Amino acid sequence: MNSALCIKEQQSNIEIQEAYKELISGMRDLSGGRSTIGVKMIGQVDDKSFVKSFEKIFSDKVIQLEQAAVLVSKWQEEVYNAAWYPFKFVGTGDGMKEIVDDEDEKLKNLSEEFGEDVKNSVKIALKELNEFNPSGRYAVPTLSNFAHGREATLKEGIKWYVQY
Repeated sequence: MNSALCIKEQQSNIEIQEAYKELISGMRDLSGGRSTIGVKMIGQVDDKSFVKSFEKIFSDKVIQLEQAAVLVSKWQEEVYNAAWYPFKFVGTGDGMKEIVDDEDEKLKNLSEEFGEDVKNSVKIALKELNEFNPSGRYAVPTLSNFAHGREATLKEGIKWYVQY
């Protein structure tokens, strides 16, 4: 009986994962604008801080966007590069925790050249990849509750999708 329950649980988990993936696939086409629930690519560098940094350097809006896009692309490649591992372990009350190393040379140079906000965008992407997809180092789509700044539940995603 225990074995049958384990098999049933495994099948249910597979169905839930398939439903989650299907919901993400459908929401990619629909979500846009200012939706509270949507698809977020975990591990993607946020371009807003890059654009903001270039607003201080260039007065022409087109040049700002072009330069920001080039830099975002460069840093996205760095984030995906498995050979670059800017993490360190620190002791906490519960044991060891892996964090992004602020003393990493590339991150320090990025901060000096373009500011803390740009560096933090890269750090967030690195942290997300390390938590959600440490073996692959590529962006992973996930449901996000943008209103609360967290991952959305499957229930929230389905509710939003039905109401859309």
